[in-house]
Amino acid sequence: MSYVIAAPEMMAAAATDLATIGSDLGGAHTAAAAPTVALVPAAADEVSASVAHLFSQHAVDYRALAGQAAAFHQQFVHNLKASAGAYTGAEAANAAALKVPPFISTLTADVRALLASLPPQVQNTLAALEGFVVAPLLLGFLIAAFLFATVEVAIEQLLGKFGL
Repeated sequence: MSYVIAAPEMMAAAATDLATIGSDLGGAHTAAAAPTVALVPAAADEVSASVAHLFSQHAVDYRALAGQAAAFHQQFVHNLKASAGAYTGAEAANAAALKVPPFISTLTADVRALLASLPPQVQNTLAALEGFVVAPLLLGFLIAAFLFATVEVAIEQLLGKFGL
């Protein structure tokens, strides 16, 4: 099984940085276009004209490839931002689904208050056994209370369907 760890904030920051880099590269390509595409021959002979034409053609080809790379870069930045948003949305949905009902929080506080009211010797014994006895018992008690509340809600919904 593979585990994926994503930090949407870092993904969004990287997408912003990449967008800035893409913008800077686009500006550099635009600034370099005029002097490289229309290269003036160094002399009035055929060889100079051919070399100037060859270099100008390379510049045109480079601009075409740079345009494709810029489109790919822009799509990559868009996908990175969308992925960060998707992770954020999934995390929010998971957190909402796993939200602890309020009665469990009050139940936990009540159990802690009950444990605090016990004599110090009993508290010390329970503290020594906490990892072995108390924590699993509290966890089991909380799970049972959660299941009871879930069943109670389901029964209320079922009775509501029958108008009872």
